[in-house]
Amino acid sequence: MALVLLLVIATVLLAPLAERMTVPYPVVMLMFGLLVAVVPGVEVPTVDGDWILPLVLPPLLFAAARRTSWRQFLDNRRAIGLLAVALVAVTAFAVGMVAVAVVPGLPLIAAVALGAAVAPPDPVAATAVARKLRLPRRLQTILEGEGLSNDATSLVLYEVAVAATMTGALSPAKAAGSLGLAVVVGIAVGLLIAVAVRWLLTRLPAHPAGSGLVLVLPFAAYAAADAAHGSGVLAVVTVALGLSRYGDVESAQTRLVSGTTWEIIELLLTGAAFAFVGLEIRNVAGSLSGPLDVAIWQALAVTAVVVVIRFAWIFPVAAVDERLRRRKGVEGEPVGWREMTVASWAGMRGVVTLAAVLALPAGTPAFPERDRLIFIAFVVIVSTMVVQGLTLPLVVKRLGVTASDDEKNDATQDLIRRARDAGFRRLDELRTDGSLDSETIGQAEDNADRMWHSIGFTPGEHSAEESARNADALNAVKDQILAAAREEITSARAESGVDPVVVDGVLKRLDARGTQPE
Repeated sequence: MALVLLLVIATVLLAPLAERMTVPYPVVMLMFGLLVAVVPGVEVPTVDGDWILPLVLPPLLFAAARRTSWRQFLDNRRAIGLLAVALVAVTAFAVGMVAVAVVPGLPLIAAVALGAAVAPPDPVAATAVARKLRLPRRLQTILEGEGLSNDATSLVLYEVAVAATMTGALSPAKAAGSLGLAVVVGIAVGLLIAVAVRWLLTRLPAHPAGSGLVLVLPFAAYAAADAAHGSGVLAVVTVALGLSRYGDVESAQTRLVSGTTWEIIELLLTGAAFAFVGLEIRNVAGSLSGPLDVAIWQALAVTAVVVVIRFAWIFPVAAVDERLRRRKGVEGEPVGWREMTVASWAGMRGVVTLAAVLALPAGTPAFPERDRLIFIAFVVIVSTMVVQGLTLPLVVKRLGVTASDDEKNDATQDLIRRARDAGFRRLDELRTDGSLDSETIGQAEDNADRMWHSIGFTPGEHSAEESARNADALNAVKDQILAAAREEITSARAESGVDPVVVDGVLKRLDARGTQPE
C-alpha cells in the first residue's frame, strides 16, 4: 500500500514536470520506477497479469476514446486498419522468427505469443504524444485510432498462440475465426451497452448517479464482452464513441463532472502502471536462469525488430495509401515522409504488453522460457518508452510536424459561431411562436450576447439596457439556446474534417456556461 501511495504522489508531482519538458509523462514515470527499483530494501509485490487487463486497461481506453469520434475512424479506416491489424500481425510473426533464432530451443508458436504481446503500441502513450506535441490532426487521428484498435488484434493472436503452445495444436482457420468473432461481438456488446446507458442517463440524476454510472461503464463493457468471447477492448472503445454525441442538459452536467474525474483517473493509473514497469524489471531480471548479458542481447534484438518493422511497414504502405487518397480526390491533410517518420518513431509499448507477458501460464507445465520472454518484453517496453519517448519531441521539432495554433483557434471560432447561430435560431423560434413576451426575448438576446462573449465569441457593438426582471424566464430561454447550441456542436462530431478535441473544448465551454445563472 505504501508503494502504491508513493507512485500516486510521484505521478501528481512529476506529470507537470514532464509537461514543461514536452515529454510524455508515462516516460518520466517509467524512469522514476527504474530509479526506485535500484534503491536497496524496496520490495516490489508480484502482480497477477490476469488482473491488469480488466482493471487497468478499460479506464485508460475509455478516457482516450472519449477524445476521438466515429467519423475520424471512418475517414481514416484504411490507414488505421493497416496499422492496427496488418502491422500487428506482421510484427508478431517477425518477432517470432527472430526470437526463435536468438533463444535456443524456443518453439516458434511460443515465440509468436511473445511477438503478439510486444506488437501493439500503447494507446495511452500514443494519445499523450499526439496531445502534447500538437501533431497535425490527421496524423493524430491515425496514431490514436491505431492505439485504440490494435489491442484487439494483438490479444486474440496472443491467446491463440498461447493455447497452441500449451496444447500443441494450431489452426489458422480457427485463429482467423476467433479474431472475426471477437471484433463482431465486442462492437455489438459495446453498442448495446451504449444504448442502455444512454436510456439510463436520461432517467437518473446527472450527479452523482449519472456520473457514477459513467465511471463504472468501461469495466462493465470489458467484462461483458469478455464473457461473450468478444473483444473487451473494442467494447470499451465502442461505448466511449457511442456516448459522445449527446448535447442535452443532463449530458452536460454529467460531462462536466465525469470529464474532470476521468482526467484524474487517467493521470494516476497511467503514471502508476508505467512506474510499476520500471520497478518490476528488477524482479524479472532476478528470476532469469543463465547470464544476464545474453538475455539483454536477446531482448535488444527483439526490440530492434519491433522498431525496424514499423519503419519498413509504414513508409511503403502510407505512400500507397496517400496515392489512393489523392486519386480518389479525398480531402485531408497530406502525409509525407516527415509525417511517416514521426508515425514510425511513435511506437512505444506499454500496458497491454505488460499485462500479456505477465499472464503467460506459470503452472505445470510452464510456458516455454516464460521468465526469459517476460524479461524480453520488459526490455522492449523500457527501450521504446525511454529512447523513443524522450527523442520523439526532438524529432517532431526538427521535422516541423506540428499543427499551428492559428489553425486550432480558427476551428474553435468556427464551431463557436455555429453554436451561436444555432442558439439564436432557437431564440427566433421562441419569438415566432409567441410563447414569450417581447421584453423577455429582448433581455434574453442581451444575455445571450454576453454569454457568447464569455465563451469566446466577440459580438459587434450594441447598446442594450440590462435588466434583472423575469430571471426565471430568461434562464429558461438560455437553457434552450444552449441546448440548441450543444446539439449543433455534438452533431459536428459526425462531420469529416472536424477535430473532436476542438468539439470537446467548445462543448466544455457551453456546459460550464449552462451551470452559471444569469
